[in-house]
Amino acid sequence: MFKIGDFSRLCRITVRTLRYYDEIGLLKPVKIDTFTGYRYYSVDQLPRLNRIAMLKSLGLSLDDIRELLDNDLPTDHIRQLLQVKRAEIKQRLNEDEERLHQVEVWLDKINKGDTMPTDIAIQEKEVPELQVISKRETGTYETTIDKLADELMEQINRPENQGRVTITGPVMMLCHEEEYKEEDADIEVVIPVSGAVTVESPSFEIKTLPKCRVLSFVHRGAYNSYYDIAYVYAQIYKYAEENNLELIPPDRELYLNNREEVPEDELLTEIQFPFRK
Repeated sequence: MFKIGDFSRLCRITVRTLRYYDEIGLLKPVKIDTFTGYRYYSVDQLPRLNRIAMLKSLGLSLDDIRELLDNDLPTDHIRQLLQVKRAEIKQRLNEDEERLHQVEVWLDKINKGDTMPTDIAIQEKEVPELQVISKRETGTYETTIDKLADELMEQINRPENQGRVTITGPVMMLCHEEEYKEEDADIEVVIPVSGAVTVESPSFEIKTLPKCRVLSFVHRGAYNSYYDIAYVYAQIYKYAEENNLELIPPDRELYLNNREEVPEDELLTEIQFPFRK
C-alpha cells in the first residue's frame, strides 16, 4: 500500500484532490490508520483513478462520474450520457466559432479604417395592407424567429394549400417588446400571402396588417455585424424626434434574402417603423 503522498506522485494527482475525492466518496483510501490518520491507497485503485481522469477530461461532473463508477450503469446509459456531453461540446464549439468570426470581422473593419456610417438615409414610404399568416410565442430572438418561420412555411406548403396560396412578400418579424429581452421575448413572425390559407392549429392566425406609413432602412450585412442594426435603430429614433413623428409599435424587420443562399455580407434586412405625424 502507498501513503497518500506516494500515491499522489504515482498517479500525478495532488494530495488535496485525493482528500477531496475521499470526502465526496469518489475515491476512498483502502485504509486509514486509526492512530495517525494517514490514508493508504492500493495499486488496484489506479484503474478507477484513470477512469475518473478520463471522464473528467470529457467534461463530466464529479457527481456524474461517481454515479457511473459506483452504480455499474448499463452501457446504454453511459452512451446516452456521453452523447449529451458530445452535443454540449459541439454547441460550445459552434458558439466559439461564431465569436471568433465576429472578432475577425471587427479586426478586418479596423484594419481597413472603417467606422460607423455618419449618414444613414432613412426613407419615408407607404406600405399597403398585407394579408399574412402569423404565429406568435415567447423565446429568444436567435432561435425563435427561424423556428416560427419554418413552422409557417410548413403550413403554407400543406397539401390543401397547394395551388391556392401564394407568398407575396418576405418573412417578417413584428417586435412587440418595449425593451430587449434575452429570453422570453414576445416574438411574432408573419409571412404575407394571398389566397385562402388552411391551418392545422389555432396557434396560427390569418390576419391583415393595416396600411401604414413607415420609416424604412435596408441594412446590408450580418445582423450583428460592425454596422450594427442597433445603430440603425438609434438613427431612426433620432429621425423621428427631429421630424416630430410618433412611432407606432410594433416595428418590423423584413428578411429580404436567405442567409443559406447568399454570403453573409450580402444579407439584406429592412427595418420598418410605422409612424404618424
